[in-house]
Amino acid sequence: MSTADKSFEIIETVGKGAFGTVYRAEMTGPGGFRKAVALKVLNDSLDDQGEFAERLRDEARILGLLNHRAIVRVDGLRRWDGRWAVVMEFVEGLDLKNILSAGPVPAGPALEVVEEVASALDSAFNATDPSGHPVRLLHRDIKPSNIHLTAGGDVKVLDFGVARADFQARESETKSIFFGSIGYMGPERMDGIDSHAGDVYALGVVLCELIIGRTLGRSWSNPDRHESHRTAALKALWECCPDRELYDLVGQCMSYEPEHRPSARVLSRALRSIRARYPSPWLRDWAEEVVPRLVSARRPVLARAEGPMVADPGAV
Repeated sequence: MSTADKSFEIIETVGKGAFGTVYRAEMTGPGGFRKAVALKVLNDSLDDQGEFAERLRDEARILGLLNHRAIVRVDGLRRWDGRWAVVMEFVEGLDLKNILSAGPVPAGPALEVVEEVASALDSAFNATDPSGHPVRLLHRDIKPSNIHLTAGGDVKVLDFGVARADFQARESETKSIFFGSIGYMGPERMDGIDSHAGDVYALGVVLCELIIGRTLGRSWSNPDRHESHRTAALKALWECCPDRELYDLVGQCMSYEPEHRPSARVLSRALRSIRARYPSPWLRDWAEEVVPRLVSARRPVLARAEGPMVADPGAV
């Protein structure tokens, strides 16, 4: 059954950015079919035929090429209320930005989260299109708000809207520097150079932030400023978690030179090895305790910020 045969009931707004809005919805179909989904819809203010619409369609096509437990699944592209929309798996829980707002994450669970993301990035980079051509996917916006954690301890990488990949169906022009988040960009990205190592840099920053419980601030393209930034980050990491192997690994991920960083596959294996030395809590146990509590605490805040939402029946 194609998504063209299905309709959607909007339940609530999950998030809104400069380019698109994500809704939690219920997809219905013949025979009593019902499924919880996320609808990512291009904002009204943007040209439905312009670059951002191309990027939204590319995001759906990219996700359709990927198959990894930690990458959000896509159910298709469709027109919704006169705009393009991506139909995706709805992921319960919270993103790491919200989790970080409550304080540091224990080293063991933090290592498991980042190991899972590294595995997903490795899978995405080495995925192939239907003809067997490597897509060499770069996410280009790895940061806490794009990594989700469920109460069951499942990790999901979200938002491939600025990803770069080599595949024939791509519409939008690939640009290097105009998209991303300055605190998670490797120095070379500010000079317009994209590579797999850029995602690894971002992941090293995320791991450090999870353990120390705060953001590191912006990155720098200047070598001296970058080294000061990196040294301060590693000092904070050591104060929270004096582990030489972990210290060296994060330091390699945040290296100024991309060639000095490990691949995502090497990073994933190294994190798994380090995690084996740490005691409980395990990620699943920790998430079962922490995530529902944080979700409950956020609900009144979201209700006050957004107010009631009434879906237009004619739009779905």
